[in-house]
Amino acid sequence: MDIRPYVVEQGCGSPIVFVHGSFATTSTWKKMMERLAATHRCIAIKLPGHGGMPDPDDFDAPTLAPELNLIEAVARELVGHEPIHLVGHSYGGVVALAQALRGNLPLSELTLFEPVATWVLDVVNDTPMQAEVDAFVRRYRHDAAVGVPDVCGQVIDFWGGANDFANLPSHIQTLMGTMVKNNLRHWDTCTAPQHTEADLRALQVPTRLVCGTRSNQVAHAILNHLHRLVPHNRMWEIEGASHGLVASHADACLEALQSPV
Repeated sequence: MDIRPYVVEQGCGSPIVFVHGSFATTSTWKKMMERLAATHRCIAIKLPGHGGMPDPDDFDAPTLAPELNLIEAVARELVGHEPIHLVGHSYGGVVALAQALRGNLPLSELTLFEPVATWVLDVVNDTPMQAEVDAFVRRYRHDAAVGVPDVCGQVIDFWGGANDFANLPSHIQTLMGTMVKNNLRHWDTCTAPQHTEADLRALQVPTRLVCGTRSNQVAHAILNHLHRLVPHNRMWEIEGASHGLVASHADACLEALQSPV
């Protein structure tokens, strides 16, 4: 695999690898990378089907393999054996957590900004939150299948709050509308249990868990469960922020990112 089209690099120093979320691009990390570039080698990855990259080839039976294989290829080719600080937002947080649990790359730290790892709700038997996710996904899949206009906005507003999608620029709304197929695939991988509670308890990577005070209660539940289970972690709440916190509250997120675990 030629990994060069999949990465945006900035700065030099100890490596930080960033993984964006669904419906997003590497621009998610622009503000944070600009501030970190003086002391870190920042590598932002374009996920398959995003940022002009080809779609994955597993829509019939989705797994996280395309994303994890990409991260591993980028880390090995660009970083080598040096431990990396792996950072993920939203679906990128799902991918980053899965990579940490896979345990085949040297990670110095893990930072998760509102990972939408709804499979965690299943493995800890959080029935109320799982029921809320299931109800949303059923409705979203139905509306996507029958061609409801701007169906992608349902996902943005579920995680971010009412009217978040309406407040986006029209060209971004249009771009998101082209990515629904990929987002549906992401829901398949987010909701299918990938690991066990024991796996989470065995994770040894120092981990930051970050959410916004205005974020969906499901996002808070996922973070709270991870906070309870992952051995070496610290949790932050960004005041006034919602799901798009890494862009809307970049300075506060950067402070969390650089704080000790």
